[in-house]
Amino acid sequence: MFANVLKKFFTIRSQFENKWATNNREPAPMLTDLKATIARSGHTMLQDLAGAATLILLLAIGLHLPVIT
Repeated sequence: MFANVLKKFFTIRSQFENKWATNNREPAPMLTDLKATIARSGHTMLQDLAGAATLILLLAIGLHLPVIT
C-alpha cells in the first residue's frame, strides 16, 4: 500500500491534478441523491423528526426523574 503512495507521489503528473476536483461546480452524486430523497419524502421526514424530538424529550425527562423524586 505504501509503495502505491510513493508511485503516485513520484510520478510526474499535471501540476494541479486536484484543482479540477475542487473547482468542479457539478453537484456531488450523494448530494443530488439526498435532495431527491428529501423532495420525495418530505412529510415522512417531518414525522420522523417529530418522533426523534419526542424520544429526546422522553430521555431528558427520564434522566431528571431521580432529581424530581
